[in-house]
Amino acid sequence: MEEKNPSQKEETGVPQEEKQVKTPWQQQKESWYDKIPLSLKQLDIIIGICLTLLALTFLAICLDAMDIFNLFG
Repeated sequence: MEEKNPSQKEETGVPQEEKQVKTPWQQQKESWYDKIPLSLKQLDIIIGICLTLLALTFLAICLDAMDIFNLFG
């Protein structure tokens, strides 16, 4: 079992185990999110709506390719 050194926590303010090494891609992505004045929940809702619309568009294209819409007209 590793022994924790309390002086490490005082020096950095964050325990060493909680520090994460972030890749440049992750840092760039987080900087994009910082520029958007929305909460994470709001972003999740917007992304969910966009994915739903994308799926409905794909479904409409598939139904049109099978000539399903000609049955009603």
